[in-house]
Amino acid sequence: MHTAGKVLLIIGGVITVLGIAITVMGAASAELDPSKENEWEGKSGTFLIPDDDIYGIYTKGSVDCNAITDSIISIKKGESEVFEKECEYNEEDDYLDDDYQRVGSIEWLFSTDAGDEVTIDSDVEIYIVGDLEAFGEAVGGFFAAAGGILIAICGGVILLIGLILALTLKTKDPVIVQQGQMMGGQMMAGQMPMQQMPAQQMPMQQMPAQQMPAQTTAQPFEYEQK
Repeated sequence: MHTAGKVLLIIGGVITVLGIAITVMGAASAELDPSKENEWEGKSGTFLIPDDDIYGIYTKGSVDCNAITDSIISIKKGESEVFEKECEYNEEDDYLDDDYQRVGSIEWLFSTDAGDEVTIDSDVEIYIVGDLEAFGEAVGGFFAAAGGILIAICGGVILLIGLILALTLKTKDPVIVQQGQMMGGQMMAGQMPMQQMPAQQMPMQQMPAQQMPAQTTAQPFEYEQK
């Protein structure tokens, strides 16, 4: 397998796994589960409103919202009833977990403020959730899930490119040139003793230097007699 293909496969795999993980975590936070994300849960007791938010009242989906009356769910501030039934928000395509439903809210406009204490008396299990905070987390989770999907797609593209390179590109095997015999033959030819080479083939520059005087001494000398 070619090195480039291996590298792209590893990078693409890591990015894809990261994108899937982000998508799963984002999708989990984009869905509201009142049993885990609530300010208060139970049937009776008191609830201290922590801050300025819209606090929704949630129940299990098996409860008939239209049948709820003040005798079934009662939330009072002093002697004033502050539970407001709202069944129109129950839609299958909202961000709420399908096992739960929103049945109303605590009246907040001119009725309650942060720091007020309300008394709860209910025949069914209820969950009080800060709607604005929960909605913000759901929106953030939605965008995180969308970003995770895009990251996973990019990782998948890199994986595909790496797979194509791994199948098409081949690693070149190193070429081994055996030059031992050639080099040996050349060296043997180069190391041939000079005396074995014919004299007529010997280059002039390789002629023994001692032969040059012999040619000069062989010339006749004439002596003038007086």
